Amino acid sequence: MPVISEFKNRQIHWVWGGISPALRSQLIEFWRDNGAIQDPFEAWRRSLEVACVAFDSSEQIVGVSSVYCAYCAQAEAPYWFYRTFVHEDSRTGGLAPRIFTCTFEQLKLAYAGENEAPIGLMVIAENPKLETAPGIRIIQRAGLLLLGRTVSGQSVWHRLFNPCVMGPTESQPHG
Repeated sequence: MPVISEFKNRQIHWVWGGISPALRSQLIEFWRDNGAIQDPFEAWRRSLEVACVAFDSSEQIVGVSSVYCAYCAQAEAPYWFYRTFVHEDSRTGGLAPRIFTCTFEQLKLAYAGENEAPIGLMVIAENPKLETAPGIRIIQRAGLLLLGRTVSGQSVWHRLFNPCVMGPTESQPHG
């Protein structure tokens, strides 16, 4: 597993497409023990979508990003839909934004400009803390722009791999 970034005594590894059975077990345990994904099959399935894993100095998982490809009708384009979970003890100090940036950069390196490939990363703000002014500032610092809202009212953010290419209309975030 290549280390792609180091951040405050944590190493972020790019694991997309290369999850070993041992790492899969660690991920399932991490999600279960932290209340993120309780269903063991869903955790196993989600492990197939993991992009980055952050480990602390004792080699314990402290953060995970996952992505899946889907067409976004609102943007009329395919995107990588992004999710992340960071251990409660690691939620301050910028680890989550660093994991996002690492995931974005690796996907951009691998797929940007490829015909029919996703044009960027999409984030649906499921966590209500991301709808607050500080949460919106964190999202904006990560280079995300507000695209709109889901039918349930969650904000939808995106970041294009190549912003020079005509993409969906971007609106200014609220807040």
